Amino acid sequence: MNETITYYNQNAEEYFNNTVNVSMQELYDQFEAYLKPGDKILDLGCGSGRDSRYFLSKGYDVVSVDGSKEMCRLAEKYIGRDVRNITFAELDYNNEFDAVWACASLLHVASDKLFDVFSRIEKSLKDKGVIYASWKYGHKERIDNGKLYFDLNEKSLVELFDSFSFSIEKMWISEDNLFRAEQWINVIGKM
Repeated sequence: MNETITYYNQNAEEYFNNTVNVSMQELYDQFEAYLKPGDKILDLGCGSGRDSRYFLSKGYDVVSVDGSKEMCRLAEKYIGRDVRNITFAELDYNNEFDAVWACASLLHVASDKLFDVFSRIEKSLKDKGVIYASWKYGHKERIDNGKLYFDLNEKSLVELFDSFSFSIEKMWISEDNLFRAEQWINVIGKM
């Protein structure tokens, strides 16, 4: 994970510029179907702050976190609010959030660390809490362009969710919003 954070620290401006204006409306619509007005959302691995800004504009209470200090700096400037600089392994919330939004972020968690991170996410959610998460579609752990990726498929995603108190409400495959030749597996789970 340290190499991945280093990558984002060194390439923060480029990553911000490449992602901040990408439309995620289709994913927002899927996620918001499970939310109530004013729900408290943890934007886990907020990157540019694009999604935090959207949820704030819709009246949700949003807490944004990211492991990259430079991404936090850019996101703070973009959304006009503090962004907490912590790694997934440092999540320390307890029964605080109605929902967790983890768009293209948990894919950077190594396979041997994913269960610990998921237990921290589970602990952070209130009863009947909701999680949205996405991974690149596949089933391997790899380093690509200096970043760690752990890809999931339907089977590995079901195994992960079955290990916790989440029920899978919806799982679907989507195309890449940056028009790369990749597919994503998306999931909405509920406590």
